[in-house]
Amino acid sequence: MSTQSSGTQAFRVICPNPACARIFSDINSHLFSESQSPCGKWMLANLPALCQEVEDLDSEEDEDLPSLIPADQAAEGDGERVLSGPAPPATVDVSPQQVSLSGLQIVPHPNQSATYPGHPGGGNILQQIDHFDHNAAFRVSTGNVFLPLSSKRDWQLAKWLTEASLSHRQINSFLKLDRIKAQPPSFASAVELRECIESLPDIPAEWLFRDITIPGYRTKEPIVLYYRDGLKVVENLFGNPIFANCMEFSPYTLQDEAGEPVVGEFMSGRFAWEYQSTKPFGSTTVGIILASDKTPLTVGTGNKEMHPVLISIANISAGVRMKATSHAFAILAYLAIPKFLDVQPSVHTSLATRVYHASFDIFTASLKRAEQFGHFMPDPRGDVRLCFTPLISHILDMAEQRIFALVLGNQSPTSTASYHEFGDPSQHPPRTRDHILGKIALACKEAPAHDVPAYTRAAARHGILGAPLPYWRDWGHAEPSLVQTPDALHAFHKFFFDHPVAWIISMIGGDELDRRLQALPISVGVRHWTHGVSKLKQVTGREHRDLEKVIVAVIAGAVPDTVLCALRALVEFIFLSQGLLLYRDQMHAIREALNEFHAYKYDIIRAGGRRGKNGPIMHFKIPKLEAMWRIVYNAEYMGAPYQFTSDITERCHMSHVKQPFRASNRRNFVEQCARYMDRVEKVALFDLYTRLKHNGASLLNIMVDEASTVADHYPEATWMSHVLPQEESKVGGARSRPSLASKTRSRLSEDSSIAFLVGLKPHHPLMSIFAASQLFNIRDLHGALADYFDNVTPRSESRPRVHSTPCQLDFSHINIWNNLRIQQRSSQDRTILLPIRTLQALPPSTEKPFGRCDTVLINDFVSGSPTKDSAGDLPTKRPNSTQSPDHYCYVDLFEFSRDGEHRDEDGVAIPASHIDMFVVRRRYRDRTHRLTDVIAMTDIREIVELVPIFGKRIAADIDCNNSLELDNFYLNSFANKEAFHSILSYQ
Repeated sequence: MSTQSSGTQAFRVICPNPACARIFSDINSHLFSESQSPCGKWMLANLPALCQEVEDLDSEEDEDLPSLIPADQAAEGDGERVLSGPAPPATVDVSPQQVSLSGLQIVPHPNQSATYPGHPGGGNILQQIDHFDHNAAFRVSTGNVFLPLSSKRDWQLAKWLTEASLSHRQINSFLKLDRIKAQPPSFASAVELRECIESLPDIPAEWLFRDITIPGYRTKEPIVLYYRDGLKVVENLFGNPIFANCMEFSPYTLQDEAGEPVVGEFMSGRFAWEYQSTKPFGSTTVGIILASDKTPLTVGTGNKEMHPVLISIANISAGVRMKATSHAFAILAYLAIPKFLDVQPSVHTSLATRVYHASFDIFTASLKRAEQFGHFMPDPRGDVRLCFTPLISHILDMAEQRIFALVLGNQSPTSTASYHEFGDPSQHPPRTRDHILGKIALACKEAPAHDVPAYTRAAARHGILGAPLPYWRDWGHAEPSLVQTPDALHAFHKFFFDHPVAWIISMIGGDELDRRLQALPISVGVRHWTHGVSKLKQVTGREHRDLEKVIVAVIAGAVPDTVLCALRALVEFIFLSQGLLLYRDQMHAIREALNEFHAYKYDIIRAGGRRGKNGPIMHFKIPKLEAMWRIVYNAEYMGAPYQFTSDITERCHMSHVKQPFRASNRRNFVEQCARYMDRVEKVALFDLYTRLKHNGASLLNIMVDEASTVADHYPEATWMSHVLPQEESKVGGARSRPSLASKTRSRLSEDSSIAFLVGLKPHHPLMSIFAASQLFNIRDLHGALADYFDNVTPRSESRPRVHSTPCQLDFSHINIWNNLRIQQRSSQDRTILLPIRTLQALPPSTEKPFGRCDTVLINDFVSGSPTKDSAGDLPTKRPNSTQSPDHYCYVDLFEFSRDGEHRDEDGVAIPASHIDMFVVRRRYRDRTHRLTDVIAMTDIREIVELVPIFGKRIAADIDCNNSLELDNFYLNSFANKEAFHSILSYQ
């Protein structure tokens, strides 16, 4: 394979130790890869000077080059700052807090990240505009921070026209309007506007392109790679002041009260700890996260697609990194999708795989050098750090994982398992770098790599693809089985819809499943399956998740108990694996859930679940099922798997691929997309710079360390709200989650963990108690209120109310609200505010003959533990009415089933077998009257979901309007992740 610049010499390495100076074939053969070897000791002692030499060779700048330049016209590392002189003594960061907000003990790594005061090249990406931009001096002399635009007004118009994705014709038409001509901007046409935007301060990572050819093979179109230098993009992310308060620089371990390890962020995993231990004192580990996936551009016609590569760094906290509005993932490259002519399919696959890995070699070369030698770069506060850039994650779907690991379709990309072992009930050894490189070496002995057909055949005999140079081979000691981090979107959610849902439809029928889903009670903020699921043609990851939440309780009774047990174990595995923090017992539970599924999986086949086009399928040889065994293994090293999901990268396809494509003229669209993204990033950077400078704010994100217990996943909006006037501080599309607790009218629970808020105006103001009882069809409302305010509440079903309806009250009219808003903190991380939920209590109507109510869990002040009810098992001792809250709820009561199978020997409620959910029944005062009561609004603990027990077949008269009128329900522990962990803790 060849490119415009010779690529073969890049992989020959000369040892820099003057006493050695030997030549090695690849990076892994270096003697200084071992820190205690003579060359390793020499490398550690001379690291700053070594970094200077490498960067001096690479820092040739040419300001006259256009924004897209051929790679052979620009030196590798073009634009890097020259480091001169020995590195000054490092200032070690202060050790992090010893106790986290989650109550876990933090043990910091002894080799803490350090800064290098006075080291050249300091300053974050905003400060660099003041030092390196060609208009910097003019901005100071003229006092116009908006140059090259004439004013703030001109900049706002230019920004809006650029972000509106208007055509040149539309922009010209707009600029010719009389209103605009009356006060003309500093640009008179779309061309002049484009020139102004392109003259804005440069993003450090300019776009390059390179033609790639393979001698002897023709393609339908030239293979052109559009890319940016990987290290420069990382510098841009690492030096972005937006992330100043949500970035970690040093590894640590988390420990629970028993001293057992807990994993969460990447820096809490074994890999970060062990990697930092091998680096010089004061080094900073900057974990590189890549994500790549093909995405279609047209639907039905054209068959156009692109293959973007995104990059981020694991130092940015996962909560921020996973928000698309944080822009923590940057576009790194648009891979070519080659179409070779006149070749066999197997050879075509080999050629395309070679192009794939050669492309990654090109734009990650500087990252590999930084991983080997280290690289000085400024952090968000402008302080210079010595950074090493290991590859820690490449987020891929299953098809691209095989390309990454160079394995055939009948091999696992992450383990040594082959097709016939995919259904095994045990974990296979990981597919290590030595294993893969050893297979490549064997294939190279049998056929020369340049003879593609012969090498392809030889490689296939060893179960690998016909590409001899995987891009990760010389990226430190990158371990493929760890780098391929679990992707929840594809590995869990898409798998669940493609397989378990299909099994269920085969077992109970699509119509029965749809009827059960349609009959679930309707609740605000919860998906209602109006049309079922069996006939849906297009289903997104959101639908996949929502189906996982209800499917187990919905099918209970319709499938054999052992099948229910297998499917429940699989859903439990998925929920456990997505925890924000993984404790030792949770890791054990993950393994046990998978073991439980494998123990009962063949009952799915016996029940007719596994069926294909040609009849029953008698095995579980599913690649994604086999990959589930490595969830715990990967989490221990890389951190909790939830942070590596492709949800965020799929969302980036819209902003980084599809929007730029729609703004193009569809010809040579990849180059146009690159130019579009360059302009978008320039506009975003300059807008942040001008907003701060115009208002006299600092370019450093140094906010007062407030005693806040709320996690901030929207750092830009938070920063702007602290330093800018209110009218200028809003960041479109990136707002912190509203907090009900901050509103003056809100009520808080006793432990301040829950906030409640009703509307300013009641839906039914000053309604008489009699009228309210008629409207809501609750005949004992008067007596329930009297019982509450007299502090008497009969608990026994056999006892009537103490007060009858005609009793005396101090009031005759009440305000009634149909809605109540509630907000809680996450049970997994108390610093995270959950979305606001709405509770409804709608009166009966023609459309809703029984009204519509939600179900909640309330506090039990007698036992000190929560109970589950439509509003729970209520306290028998009431506070004095003069001290009571001023909002109350009228509720129907439920309780745990009293059946012997649902109680242990001490009479304590236990989950039902197989489904592992609590069974709840409605309480009655007598045979015809339900047990009801009044509670304080602040007694509510959280919202829960009750799923009716439908039995073997759902009754024909049950629908979403009356299903909550039944008597027996499952307390759905999979209603959402918070409910899952809360109910798990109760158990």
